[in-house]
Order: sequence, then structure tokens, then C-alpha cells
Amino acid sequence: MIYNIMIKFTKLFMSTDSKPNINPIRFYNNAEESKSIILLENKNKSGIYKWENKISGEYYIGSAIDLSKRMSEYYRESYITHPSRGKSIICYALVKYGYDNFSLSILEYCSKTKLISREQYYLDLLNPPYNILKYAYSSEGYKHTLEAIQKMSLAKKGKFTKEDNSFYGKTHTEEVKKLMSQAALKRTKPNNAKPVYLKDSDNNIIGDFKSMTELSLYLKADKATLTKYRDSNRLFRKLYYIVSKSN
Repeated sequence: MIYNIMIKFTKLFMSTDSKPNINPIRFYNNAEESKSIILLENKNKSGIYKWENKISGEYYIGSAIDLSKRMSEYYRESYITHPSRGKSIICYALVKYGYDNFSLSILEYCSKTKLISREQYYLDLLNPPYNILKYAYSSEGYKHTLEAIQKMSLAKKGKFTKEDNSFYGKTHTEEVKKLMSQAALKRTKPNNAKPVYLKDSDNNIIGDFKSMTELSLYLKADKATLTKYRDSNRLFRKLYYIVSKSN
């Protein structure tokens, strides 16, 4: 009797492929055909979203303060093919497969202050294959947990090895590498571009950017704000130093 109850309980909350069965607030089966309504229905709404590849079954979890604005970025080719997206699996999957082969789910709407905790909930629950980073974060002034900061710091210093590294044992496919190479070739350097280094709190170089614009896209932060932190030599988000390469 108890065994049968447990089976029924499991079937209720799990899908046939053993993934948790979540009923989204909104579901768009064809992201290409639903583009207009996606942008309209989610304007000025904050929440958690999921892109799912209908061919491979792989998916990505993300959050946004303005879902419509975030989705408009995904729909902009110049954004998803920019070199700063080089390690974004979801961006290159969208390029490779096309929007018509992706569905988009809005898992839930929530307040801005709960975005990180709710995104982390779904990351832990679903373990999405397209997410390289397994810790939720926001570029809008929210703070990482101490544990997340420590793990990111160790990763930047190369102290994560083997199973502790989320990318251990994985490589980009040749097709994805080709897409990344094509995107890099499209990049043009502005005449007034000022290259900068991104360093961690111990002054170790963790990134080399050709311009502040490229860095702002990478960090999802305002360029003017980043410039102030570069000029004042203060820690940005209490994690990074921004240093001009001419220094």
C-alpha cells in the first residue's frame, strides 16, 4: 500500500524522462512564431524563464528583471553572436538550431528581490545542461552568497579540478567552435576603443577585453559605471578590478 502511494506521488511530480514536471506560467511552443507575443506579454515583468531545444531536449534556465527586454536581446543577432557570448551555450544553440526549434517557458513571475533565490531553486531542481554556471547571479546590484563567491574565486584561480569543475570532461563541438570563430571574425574594433583587463580581488588577470563596450556586454553592466570603477581603481561588485592595459 505504502509502495503504491509512493509510486503515485513520484509520477505526479516527475515527467516520463525523470525530470521534475513543472507547469509554467506561460508556454510558447515555437519561439520564432511567438516572438511578438512573448515580448508583449512579458513587458515590465520579472521572473524565471527556460529555453528548451525541441530537438535535443537540452534546456537553459535564466532570470530577468524585465523579461521582455531580456528576450529582445536573445532575438538580436548582434547580441547572441557577439564574442563576449563566447562561452554561452544557449546563445550558440539558438544560432545553430534556430528559434523555431526552441520553446520558451516562463516558469514563474516573481519580485526583483527574489530573482536570485528563485533562479537558484530551478537550477538546483532541473540541473539544466545549457547552464555552464550553476549559481544564480544578477548584474543589477544583488550580491552573491559567500559560498558562491568563494567557489567563483577558486575557479578563477584554477583551483577547481576534475569533478569540482562544471565543465570537466566537456568540450565544445566542432560546429559550436566554428560558430564562435565566425562571430569573432565579425568583430570590429572601434577607433576609440580602450582595451582593459578584468582582474580578481588578488589582482590576477581573468579577462582581456578590447574595449569597455565588450566588457560591459560581458558583465551585463553599464559602460559609464565600469569606467568609473576603472578610473577609481575600486572593486566592482566587490569582485573585480578593471584596469586599463596602458597602465
